[in-house]
Amino acid sequence: MIEKLRLWLLAELNSRVLSDPPFSSYAEVAERFAKELQSVSLPQGLHEEVKSQVMSTVLTIMELRLRKIVWELSRGRVPTNVTAEEDRLIRPLAKIKQAGPQAKRAQDYVVVQFLTRHPAIVTEDFIQVGPFDKGDLAKLPLRDAKDLEERGVARRFLADKI
Repeated sequence: MIEKLRLWLLAELNSRVLSDPPFSSYAEVAERFAKELQSVSLPQGLHEEVKSQVMSTVLTIMELRLRKIVWELSRGRVPTNVTAEEDRLIRPLAKIKQAGPQAKRAQDYVVVQFLTRHPAIVTEDFIQVGPFDKGDLAKLPLRDAKDLEERGVARRFLADKI
């Protein structure tokens, strides 16, 4: 447990971006540490010193990670690789950022090639496209493309197949 925390601290110190946390939450860190500390017999003075060192390590990790999160948010990006507590802090800010009408991002769309003739469809963003002949290409929202793929009507078109 302590070694895992040490490695996490080193990863945060040596990276400008958030490292992948070895625990899903800080609560998990506390629970595991408390459980491990109960199973080890230590003199009271050493017991207190170990608790102090772990507390200091976790606080340093939190401070480093929060600075990185604030930096990402100030650049208009929503951080990834976050703990449950960090996610709870970020969610309201991400919601504010995403409020109001937005244009779809390019990564929300994929190109598909139709394997059979297919009538016109209305996409999830309420745009009518089609009808399609076998071999036609279309740029569709990801969910619509997945639906067509699952039904065997179309497949994702990859540029390297050209």
